[in-house]
Amino acid sequence: MNSVKFINKENLKIARENIGISSQNASKKLGSNKDIVASWENGEFLPTWSQAIKISKIYNVSEFLLFSNELIKKQKSIPDYRIGFDKKSDDGVKKLINLVITRQKWLEKYLKDEGFAKNVLQGSGKDLESPQKLAELISEKLNINIEEFKKNASRKNALNYLIKKAESKGIFVGKTVSYHKIKTDDMRGLFISDDYCPFIILNRGDSLSAQIFSFIHELAHFFRKSDAVSNSLDFRSSVKEISSEEVFCNNVAAELLLPRADFVNKFYGKSDIDYFSRIYKVSKIFIFYRLKELGKIKIEIEQNLEDEIQKEMKQNLLEKAERDKFKNGGNYTNTMKDSNGSLFNRIIHKNYSENKIGYVEASKLLLFSREKL
Repeated sequence: MNSVKFINKENLKIARENIGISSQNASKKLGSNKDIVASWENGEFLPTWSQAIKISKIYNVSEFLLFSNELIKKQKSIPDYRIGFDKKSDDGVKKLINLVITRQKWLEKYLKDEGFAKNVLQGSGKDLESPQKLAELISEKLNINIEEFKKNASRKNALNYLIKKAESKGIFVGKTVSYHKIKTDDMRGLFISDDYCPFIILNRGDSLSAQIFSFIHELAHFFRKSDAVSNSLDFRSSVKEISSEEVFCNNVAAELLLPRADFVNKFYGKSDIDYFSRIYKVSKIFIFYRLKELGKIKIEIEQNLEDEIQKEMKQNLLEKAERDKFKNGGNYTNTMKDSNGSLFNRIIHKNYSENKIGYVEASKLLLFSREKL
């Protein structure tokens, strides 16, 4: 097959760097044992049309950009606060970040053209030094009522309650794309700021109780306007490996979801923790650590109680893994609708319905056929 006559070497390199992979890894994804991508970038060889199309899909960019004289914009660097993640399987996170930023570019242009103002809530809590004060600000500005939240019959409904509150204020909320195969140990949450279209992404593979906690954590990043990739849900300052920014945002989540004023008894035990987990929709270990932090667990039972809860959690995970073996992969379109988020889906639908974008562009933005929306 004939090689292309020209390719923008700089755009090849920028597109690759934007998703954070080496030229060697990119070449392997093309099925080559040699570093052919490096040879394209340094001008030694040119790819075939088939190779150019394949590499554009790997980089999640239009193949036309690889032949354009207009340079691709370098992505901004997102602070990485994760601990203990698997760097070998981290391509999915980088692709996800690239996808979000690509969508933000499209959305920002649309929102500007439509005369939308900048999101004034973003960064409005950056000067608050108390997690409790920031939790109060989030509840006030997003109209989150913890009593209404607790009344939801399920964790799924409770999470949707929170997401709807955020989306009503112009915060885009989505979930990980299934084919990126991002493990919860590698990423639980992501916040990427933008003056017009800030994005929060949750890991769809996480438990709903963890997604609820992570969502408030990412809202804290939004109100502080601190971009972040996160995988820790621990709000104990005694865990030194976790950055102070992550500990702060986790404490905001603890203050909002488990208000200290709600725990009036002198001490609580296992049955209380079981009850609170059902009511507050977060895991028993979060409840335990919160009560321990508030001095509401007797010192003499602390260790045994923690061990019991941890053992119970491990057993639940094993049982879930066993159940998941018999689950089908699910419907791709429904999964993508959930991954995109309601606010993003609505905007694409509106643009298509008003003939501002065509079928192909709408389907490409949605990552599924537009008529299925």
